[in-house]
Amino acid sequence: MQILASWATLIAMLILSVGSATNNPATVSQSVPRSTPNEFGIYSVAACRDTTTVTVSGSSAYATNHIRASVSYLNSDGNYELLQQVTSFNFGSGNFWIPVVLDYHTHPVDADTSLQIIVQLQRSSGGGFADLGDPVTTYVNAADRYCFNQCSVAISTSDRAPVNGVITLRSHFGSWFRPEGWTQGVISVNAGRAVQATFANVACNSWVRAWFYPASGADRTPRMLPSQFWPDEFGTADAGASAPYATSFARGLPATRPLESDDPYAPR
Repeated sequence: MQILASWATLIAMLILSVGSATNNPATVSQSVPRSTPNEFGIYSVAACRDTTTVTVSGSSAYATNHIRASVSYLNSDGNYELLQQVTSFNFGSGNFWIPVVLDYHTHPVDADTSLQIIVQLQRSSGGGFADLGDPVTTYVNAADRYCFNQCSVAISTSDRAPVNGVITLRSHFGSWFRPEGWTQGVISVNAGRAVQATFANVACNSWVRAWFYPASGADRTPRMLPSQFWPDEFGTADAGASAPYATSFARGLPATRPLESDDPYAPR
């Protein structure tokens, strides 16, 4: 699957489709199921009070395509009123995974406001663009946070979780091979489900690692989920950007040092 931009130009903020999240301020869970992997649709969506990011994925046979996305809020009359509409950069044929930011920070909404997200795949046609297939619509509530100009990391696994557990995203500052450092966010993981989650409000220009904590089994040692850049470190992007973190549970590397005594997710 193509990631159709440099890390510095990918823009996403808070996205997921993984079971329900824990009570953690950095993540909000919103599942957006689809019938087939290459079906055009919303891969994940996230909404803050000042920004909504929708990530779409699918496949196109056409040479030039883009995504048109819009976000509207439910006003006091019970109607959805447009907040923002944008068009993504152009991209070529094949599989795609594209985050599109919808910025309305000059007109923020209240927390829990109902938002309507609509995305439409379009292809080049004559002197302009024509719709390719039907638009896709979903609804979310705005999270009680501001996400404008923040960094984020979008994690996806190529396989399914072997057991229930949690994944933490950490900014590491130590040299020991264990979960340590600042916890950027936590999500719950359900056995038998792949992970598609984005951690918002991640410290920009930092080095991060994802760790999986199994909730059951004979060996509950946390496992570091290496990114596509391993064994190099994985860094976040500049402010306002997001970077994908592709990994798998099968590649998980067990911690080799004692866990921190105050690690709330360590097995007891």
